[in-house]
Amino acid sequence: MNTNETSMRSNMKLQSIMAVAAIAAAALPALADTSTFAVPDYRGVPGATAGGWERLTVGFGQPGNVPDLPSTLGSASLVQTVPGAIATGGGNLYQGAGAAAYQINHNPGEAVGLVTFQMRTLGTELDYGSVRLAYDVGAGIQYLAPSGRVELERGPSQGFPGFNVTSRWDWNLTGTGATSYRIEMSATGPHQSLDSAMLDSAKVGVVPEPSTWALLGAGAALVLWRLPRGRR
Repeated sequence: MNTNETSMRSNMKLQSIMAVAAIAAAALPALADTSTFAVPDYRGVPGATAGGWERLTVGFGQPGNVPDLPSTLGSASLVQTVPGAIATGGGNLYQGAGAAAYQINHNPGEAVGLVTFQMRTLGTELDYGSVRLAYDVGAGIQYLAPSGRVELERGPSQGFPGFNVTSRWDWNLTGTGATSYRIEMSATGPHQSLDSAMLDSAKVGVVPEPSTWALLGAGAALVLWRLPRGRR
């Protein structure tokens, strides 16, 4: 087989893969949803910002996707960094040929304290061990693992193999001096659809408000403390 024939076969194979990916993506239901996302305790506190992505339009590379939900983040973008992904008619990013990889970039311009990121995917799951936050304050790129992962949703994907999964990750950058950062993550394989995402961030010094459950717990403890010993 000569070089031209090999090149033609490679191009035909690539076109076939892209066609299959496009057909699969077109079959995906428009499920963009942020209803399963949690509300961090500090959202709405002075010095905190938030924004989200529910309709994604740039499948690959820069400039990426800016928040389309009401946002106070300022300079923020969500970028898919592996070639081949497409933006579907339903507003998802679908990667059919390889493992998708994402960067969420945020430059608030002031020292960052708390960061919360949430993402909903369909089909192939994320490599949860790949999730990390990167920042640079002049001494080279530093990486931080999240405090943990909270799974907020898991259910079968409608009309697509795999699961609908919503996850939350948190970081505390207090003391790092970081004024901008990016969050990195990748999928475990092909056929992942990114449905929606939400980013919360707060400058250094913002203290989360006590949650409703914490207040209820404190109130119950006070009532028990004031009861006579025989009635506790």
